[in-house]
Amino acid sequence: MFEMNKEQIEKREVKKQQLKDKLAVDQQCSFLATWWIEIANSIKETNIEWSLEYLEVVNQNQYYFWMGILKQEPWIGFSFPDNVILKGDRYWVHELFYSNYPSSLPLRYLPKLEKWLTNRSDNGATLKEILAKLNLSNQPIYLFFVRMSPVIKLDLFDLALIASNDILPDHEDMAIMAIDGSWLIFKSLEQEWVFGQI
Repeated sequence: MFEMNKEQIEKREVKKQQLKDKLAVDQQCSFLATWWIEIANSIKETNIEWSLEYLEVVNQNQYYFWMGILKQEPWIGFSFPDNVILKGDRYWVHELFYSNYPSSLPLRYLPKLEKWLTNRSDNGATLKEILAKLNLSNQPIYLFFVRMSPVIKLDLFDLALIASNDILPDHEDMAIMAIDGSWLIFKSLEQEWVFGQI
């Protein structure tokens, strides 16, 4: 009888953990569907070539729930491969970003880089000005928003071509970073643009 009770307790704990994992995935999906999916749709509509380095990093138990989510709206329209969900606990692009570009401010994140003063409200035009100043060649880059997990990979000149306030929104801290982390263009929520190399 005792063994059966122990087994029931273990089953109950497994079910509790599964529910917690499902709720965590549902919460993250809802957040991304609200704040990120419009950006992804705007990029998709341009027909440029792009991919995801990762959409989310999850534990083994959450991975199962994500596989189901990717086959539902609004995610199914992107036909993302399963490998956009990484198993583990390392958001390695974000880690590279913070490691290479520490903040200059104590209460909010702003990298210690050269400021680009602009009175433009057109994010695409500002980005083109900075690219001209940096004289960067075309190369694959990472585009991501600091408080969101997805990391988009695309060519720098493609981004410059399609850059708009839909793709580079004003309501998020945004990073455009070299694949190896060697240079960064950053736009803060407060509309400050900074850029530089390590």
